[in-house]
Amino acid sequence: MAIAAIRWESEQRVFKAMGLFICIAASIWAAYSISIGHYQTCAISVLYIIVAGFALLSIYTGRAEVISRELLLLTGALLPFLYQMILGGWGPSGMVMLWCLPALVAVVSLQSVPVRYAYLTIIGLLLTGFAFWDPSFAYPERPSALFARAILAINVSGSMAASFILADHLVNTQRELRKRVFAIQREANEHFVKTLEERNTDMQHSLDYAARIQMALWPDTQRMQGIFKEINVIYQPKEAVGGDFVWYARVEDRSYFIVLDCTGHGVPGSLMSMLIHGLLNEVVHSGRNLGAADVVRRTQQLLNDRLNRDRTGNTDGAEMAVICFDHSRREVRCCSYGCGIIVQNEEGSIHLKSRSGNSSLMQGSLAEQLNEHLLHIGSDTRLFLYTDGVADQFCADDRRKFSRSRLESTINEGAHLSAKAQMDRFENEFNAWRGATPPVDDVLLVSAVVAACWKTIVHEERETSAA
Repeated sequence: MAIAAIRWESEQRVFKAMGLFICIAASIWAAYSISIGHYQTCAISVLYIIVAGFALLSIYTGRAEVISRELLLLTGALLPFLYQMILGGWGPSGMVMLWCLPALVAVVSLQSVPVRYAYLTIIGLLLTGFAFWDPSFAYPERPSALFARAILAINVSGSMAASFILADHLVNTQRELRKRVFAIQREANEHFVKTLEERNTDMQHSLDYAARIQMALWPDTQRMQGIFKEINVIYQPKEAVGGDFVWYARVEDRSYFIVLDCTGHGVPGSLMSMLIHGLLNEVVHSGRNLGAADVVRRTQQLLNDRLNRDRTGNTDGAEMAVICFDHSRREVRCCSYGCGIIVQNEEGSIHLKSRSGNSSLMQGSLAEQLNEHLLHIGSDTRLFLYTDGVADQFCADDRRKFSRSRLESTINEGAHLSAKAQMDRFENEFNAWRGATPPVDDVLLVSAVVAACWKTIVHEERETSAA
């Protein structure tokens, strides 16, 4: 709106200049007509002065501006021809029809394309016709040849000078218009950028705050000292908040350690993680002696009900890797659904197969296809639980995925290091692989060393079983 107002203002200035130039010329011709006693041509000049005065007054007051502009152009373009006819043709008048040129300059510069070509056609035909046929009324007294040439010189020089000055004024006005428009656009862009930065800052503050809330829900490692000797976590969310998280709880004689990967990342993934967090609390604390597969199965079935998949068709879900510690039987069992589990010991590593994280798996008889594994923990056993954001990350050089096999081999290459150093090495290798490639998903890898009490008892049970 501001740019349109500035453009309109600049056009008004051009119209005012054009009307002023032709009014000056009309006043001179009116004085000349009175001096020779030719009152008809004087009336034409006075008529234009009246019309131009009315138009300029309308432009100044802002009333009927469009009509006033068109009237000013029309009279400025046509009255010189009428004036020439009454004065006796282009000889006695000195081709006063040339005073249509200032109006033509304004038309060409400011009018729309159809109006512009209409004016050009009409004025071009009039100039050609009047120059060839020279229509005129009777002139009472022919001026001398010298006086006629003087009048012609005045008309040619005056009309051309007025047209040039008007064109130059138009160029300057357009230059000023561009400067003002650029200034407005620059100010608008700066305001837009500032507003966008403020909104981004506010949004980032909100996301950072949400991330702190989300991280507050992660389990405290101090609560798991009777389960794990050491835990190391690599967590790289794609955005400030994400859908990957770790969950832990102990209910009666069983403890559950779970790594989850909810559908999506960012805000949608975080909302799903909050939903799954509540479902896990409901499943584990309301059930009794649930195994690892039971936790996966019941959580997925409860999620199906909460999302009302039959009605909404929603396919969002949560992939899980569950470690269940049975305190009464001193057994460690696990079940994976989408997320992966790697068991590493001195003989090598075992990559437990994981069912695809498809929600249809949890419906009907397919729910019984979940496999639960009994883990035999040795003195040097390390457990690795990960989400698919690790394996699916692309390489910066050749766009290959990191892959599950590369994940396992990278972990095995650092088996001789301490658990913390092994994870640091893996993180460096992974970041070097990714390079400048943007993350495709949230990344979560957990390294856990089981507490000594579990290893010793497991070994005793294995020796008794062998005997």
